[in-house]
Amino acid sequence: MEAAQTPAPDKQASAERRCLVTGEVLPKADLIRFVVSPDNTIVPDLAQDLPGRGLWVSASNDAITKAAKGNLFSKAAKASVKVDADLVAQVAQLMHKRCLTFLGLARRSGIAVLGQAQVEGELKAGKLGMLLIADDAGSDMGAFKAARGLAMSHRFSRNELGAALGHDQLVYVALKPHALTEKLQAELARLEKIATPHYIEAKNG
Repeated sequence: MEAAQTPAPDKQASAERRCLVTGEVLPKADLIRFVVSPDNTIVPDLAQDLPGRGLWVSASNDAITKAAKGNLFSKAAKASVKVDADLVAQVAQLMHKRCLTFLGLARRSGIAVLGQAQVEGELKAGKLGMLLIADDAGSDMGAFKAARGLAMSHRFSRNELGAALGHDQLVYVALKPHALTEKLQAELARLEKIATPHYIEAKNG
């Protein structure tokens, strides 16, 4: 007699969670996970790996604001919890730092292209997956205006780009196609829904 087989877990279901604000079941990538810390404070868990029960909220300014102001975290946790008065700003700041960390990893992985001339050369060769231009670079972007179909970001200052990549300042940075490039794009897309928009994804045509 054969032993009963345990059904394989539904990978699609395990990759989705329900937003405690909207009630929608969404992919984890479209949500922000929060947990309750030992002192009963709501803590953002951007890497989605902190211990404890996850409280999931859509990655949007509106949803996080409603969760914080509507006492929805306490209801979901079934306990009284403390929520930062400016939780949206806290999440945005942590996501901003996380994106810069991805840039540092990109440098160590050898996929970062630094400097205007180098970036322009790789752009013309069609070898780039993403372009980052400092938010204080000015309006004259020259050849980069023709970078159609390429994801672009104006989220960071030249000082932030430089610090993340081992320089004093950088105005033009690009990343070659890579899993890290995709992670950075995804995180920036989430950040755009929470913080003041800076991110641009160029469209073909």
